[in-house]
Amino acid sequence: MTPADTAARLARIYSAQAGTYAAIWSPIIRTAGRRLLERVPWQSARRIVDVGTGAGAHLPDIRRLAPAAWVLGVDRSTGMLDLARGHETPLAVMDAMQLALRPQSFDVALMIFMLFHLDDPGRALRGIRRALRPQGALGVVTWAEDPDVEASRVWEAQLDALGAREDAPIAHRHELMNTPDKVTALLASAGLTPRCVWTEPLEHTWEIDTLFALHTGFGRARRKLDSLDAGRREAFLRGIRARLAGLPAEAFRYRATTVCAVACRPG
Repeated sequence: MTPADTAARLARIYSAQAGTYAAIWSPIIRTAGRRLLERVPWQSARRIVDVGTGAGAHLPDIRRLAPAAWVLGVDRSTGMLDLARGHETPLAVMDAMQLALRPQSFDVALMIFMLFHLDDPGRALRGIRRALRPQGALGVVTWAEDPDVEASRVWEAQLDALGAREDAPIAHRHELMNTPDKVTALLASAGLTPRCVWTEPLEHTWEIDTLFALHTGFGRARRKLDSLDAGRREAFLRGIRARLAGLPAEAFRYRATTVCAVACRPG
């Protein structure tokens, strides 16, 4: 599968699962995005682009922090952008690997929880550099650690026991950006000057109903569930709720770590 085919497949998956992502997963990871936004220099920002805006979760915060700026949200997933339209912000279907943005036209660019999806993150960052004005800023959030909670591991183990599969797992480039040093090096290699790079914890305690909704509507667990025939799928869903109900509270505690960075284009 070519990089273009992989990007198109990822966009289709996110479009199909956009509703669950926006309702359940996005509010949890939005916390880390907000921590990044607090440290982005907004004072002279007049044009801002949110690359990989998804369902637009960060658009209200961006507009609050830079009320006089013109903001553009871009994403490869049309299903996600359909949800983002409710924020009444200009949007465009755009691949982060081929940004159709005029050179030196933006003061701030954001890449929140999306850089690791790209086949060549360095190339994408060089594209961002071209789009930024001299001294323009880039804000990035990636994963340092994103472990499954015990309840999710139980869920997938039972799926696997029934023969569930994910034919073509989604590739991630976490290994290139899962520490502050790696993110610093990646930004510098693209001609950007890192200003601050740090880690932030991200914690959440799942309720059974919301975890159930997440795994039946989004992510690897959803894709595996879809591989089962109707009979095995119904049997699994009947049994897994009782299995989750028997787990201790600790099995639902999610503890992750993100890497956040603010860099600028020299000049």
